[in-house]
Amino acid sequence: MALAWFICPYKRMNPGKTPPTRYCAMDDFTVDIRADGGDWDETEILGDHAIVKVRAETTTLTTINAAPGFMRIPTHTDLMATLGGLTAGQRNAILNKLEALGYSNAEVVAALPANWQAVTLGQVLRFAATRRLKPRYDSGTDTIICDGAEQPVKSIDHVHERVL
Repeated sequence: MALAWFICPYKRMNPGKTPPTRYCAMDDFTVDIRADGGDWDETEILGDHAIVKVRAETTTLTTINAAPGFMRIPTHTDLMATLGGLTAGQRNAILNKLEALGYSNAEVVAALPANWQAVTLGQVLRFAATRRLKPRYDSGTDTIICDGAEQPVKSIDHVHERVL
């Protein structure tokens, strides 16, 4: 059994129904994860996405990583592990994802040291889990938009402890 951290989107649960609801897209893999004897937990973040920790077989984690919109944090599962071993491309992919979700470059630079040799996985995930925005339904476009007031976020440490 292996562990992995992912950033994944939320999806609309009931197309055509009003009001619609959303769910973490990792739930699309719950049957496979449970068949492995695994589990997962998540916390919602900006950009209508979640940070998710998964325990499953390696083949299941590979399948999940191939899903559209999913990003696996490469090679790291321990929150205290430094990300210094990541390639420049892997670090840039994480930074680009954070910015695409709505975190400004200035926020990232202020929160995380420029030298990623000392940055831990926990620092990056805790930064990403600083806030989320309340979703609302826009009936004119029939879409769910996350642009409301800031909402509480489940802590990364809680997610980490739930999936060991």
